[in-house]
Amino acid sequence: MAGLVESSVAGDQSESGEVRDATEPIPGTVPVSHDGGWLAAIDGWRGVGWLSCGAVGGLAIAWFILEAPGEIGAKADWFFGAAVFCAVLVVMWQTVNIQRQANQRAALAEERLRTELAAAEQRSALERAAAEERSARELASTQKLHKAELESQQKSHRAELAAHHQQAEVERTHLRNQLQKQAVIEVSRAVSLHTQMLATLWYRGAGVLGSQDRAEREEAMLPIFEQIGQVVNDFSVELANAHQIVDDTRLNRALEGVNEAVLMGIRVAQDVCDDIVEGRTTQPNPIPPVQRTMYEKAAEARRLAWDLVRTGLDAAAD
Repeated sequence: MAGLVESSVAGDQSESGEVRDATEPIPGTVPVSHDGGWLAAIDGWRGVGWLSCGAVGGLAIAWFILEAPGEIGAKADWFFGAAVFCAVLVVMWQTVNIQRQANQRAALAEERLRTELAAAEQRSALERAAAEERSARELASTQKLHKAELESQQKSHRAELAAHHQQAEVERTHLRNQLQKQAVIEVSRAVSLHTQMLATLWYRGAGVLGSQDRAEREEAMLPIFEQIGQVVNDFSVELANAHQIVDDTRLNRALEGVNEAVLMGIRVAQDVCDDIVEGRTTQPNPIPPVQRTMYEKAAEARRLAWDLVRTGLDAAAD
């Protein structure tokens, strides 16, 4: 009987040990409440009933054995049976009591397990919420950093494009100024040829004036006048090219001044040629003033073209 009690207690302890391994917060032993004194110790009124039945049964058996008539052997058998019956009753009572305690322990363990599972779920939910919050913060920080880097790259790219555009604009302006300068130089060369032809016209006319034949004088002046016309045509071509390239207002005005000087030289050449053909001497010589005017106008145009080139170089240097 003692062995049955020890085995039952050991089984309960093993079961409580398994539960304790599953959930750490459960203590090693489950305390049994002793509130209520001896009444609670014998399982309340149910235990009183069992004890009362046991006491009445024991008194009945003792009376039967001691006071009832009968044979001694029969009494011994009854005594043995009564002892066995009492032992069985005690074992059953202990079994029921142990089972009840086991059920109480199991209920307490289950309640604790349920409480700890709820707490664990709550902790898990809190940790999951905290992890999600951390993930959201990290994602927001990463997105903010990426946005800042992208804006910085875009700003740098825009600044680089602006610098390239500015450099290209400076280079384009410098190239245009170079082309303008070259066009003005070509115009100046044409003006120089024109002034040379005017000088040649004057010297050729001085030699032709000695002839008394008008037709001979006209025939002698015709080639030089044709050369002057060719030079004027070349000047017109160069001037037209220059006007197509030049986009500076002052330089255009300077080219117009050169054109007016060349036209004046053409008129002077025409007058000189007519006087030579008619045998008249033109006094004073009108060609040097026209040459000076043409040189001055061409020099002014070249100066303006060089100023534009230098301005473009200074801008590129800045």
